[in-house]
Amino acid sequence: MYAMINVLSPDTEALAPAAKRRPPSLRRDAAWTAADTLVSAGLAFLFRLVVARFVAPAEFGVFALALTTFAIVQVFNEFGMAATVIQRSEERFTREVVDTAYAASTLVSAGLFAANILVIAPLTAWVYESERVGVVTAVIGVSFLFTPTVSISRALLFRARDYRAVTIARMVSTLFSLIAACIVLALYRDVWSLVVQIVSSQILLAIAMWRVSDWRPRFAISRSTFREMFGYSGFVFANDLMVSVARNFDVITLGRILTQNQVGLYSLAFYITDIVRMNLMSILNRVMFTKYSSVQGDLQLIRHFYLRTLYANCLVIYPIMLAIILFGPTLAVRFLGAEWSGMSLALQALALGVMFHAAGGTTSTVYKAVGRPGLDLALFALTSVAFLLPALIGGALIAGISGAAIAVAANKAVSVAIRQIFLDRLIGDVTEHVIVVLARVLLLQLPIVALALAARLLFPGGGWERDLVTAIISAIVYVPIMISRVREARDR
Repeated sequence: MYAMINVLSPDTEALAPAAKRRPPSLRRDAAWTAADTLVSAGLAFLFRLVVARFVAPAEFGVFALALTTFAIVQVFNEFGMAATVIQRSEERFTREVVDTAYAASTLVSAGLFAANILVIAPLTAWVYESERVGVVTAVIGVSFLFTPTVSISRALLFRARDYRAVTIARMVSTLFSLIAACIVLALYRDVWSLVVQIVSSQILLAIAMWRVSDWRPRFAISRSTFREMFGYSGFVFANDLMVSVARNFDVITLGRILTQNQVGLYSLAFYITDIVRMNLMSILNRVMFTKYSSVQGDLQLIRHFYLRTLYANCLVIYPIMLAIILFGPTLAVRFLGAEWSGMSLALQALALGVMFHAAGGTTSTVYKAVGRPGLDLALFALTSVAFLLPALIGGALIAGISGAAIAVAANKAVSVAIRQIFLDRLIGDVTEHVIVVLARVLLLQLPIVALALAARLLFPGGGWERDLVTAIISAIVYVPIMISRVREARDR
């Protein structure tokens, strides 16, 4: 079995003393998290595109509507307990805290599993007028039962800064879940291959986390500890719920307004753009939550790390999103099929929205780490209700999925501006430095734009071949520049 540091001491109430933690290394932690993202999330991403090649957009619509319901309910399942375990200061971190977090999560997951089968899945089928959506929702809900083991063991490993163990567990579970899903895809070529991939991945991840960690669950709840933890975890839960609703509100709304075929087109466009943003930003965001929590009293250090992560995130995300805007529509039709051509404008608008989102840096992570998750919740509620809701409905009614995508991108821009104002009040004025960072990153994108314009002037009828070659050349030009800039920032 893979050798692991002793995260918990089974015979004492003291847990994972600082001496047993790995020595802090932001570079090492980020490297392991990057490996996790590139391998695990990258393989899952490629599989989703392969499925799109063989499955009609309407099938994707069924899966997207079910997955949206699952994503929102899953927030209830975790209930902010894992974040509380990570955020807890060393002197207040005991076995009782971990036992209470696990027991509370387990009770919630069992209740949600039953509620999903008896209430949520039938309600989903009724709302979207599709029995298949309800059946898929019920099956995906099996994952709820394995969430407590995954989330608490992962939180303990994050506290111990053992990102290597988490990465290995994720890679193994992803690989075997994709093998199972590929078999289903080869046999049936329908939405069930995606369902099998999600459910088997969570089951296998729970087994893998059990193997790489010395922690063993103990079902014991301390009422006083739970009440103390609930103050923080309740805010984190409410914030995560609002984030999940905001992330999925577009699909929920479109599911009631548009056809399943249109929902499928939009959901794949959103997935292609947002999954890149979500996973690339999480490479540093996961690490930085632990880092921010450990230095939450040093605002100057927080500002320093915030700007570093912003620069690194944008250096990677901006060229990818720009490539999607410039080359995405033609390449999507070529490799996915002509039935996906209807998502072209939505794909471009959502890519622009991701660029706005990346400009916001890790503000949400800072809010949580310094003990202000309530502020994050309030800002999400403000932008979602006051702006996103009316813009999304209006955009979808006027221009279908393209209008909805434009509304989402506009909401990202408004949200980033508002959150930056409050971040300045929380950790000190960083807006001017943020503008400088973004300007530096945008200047580095000019060669990509120039290459795309030159290729279209020289080869106006080049089609997907021209765009593919231009994209490859752009990557060859940009990657060395990006690496040199990262090294410069690291050495300062």
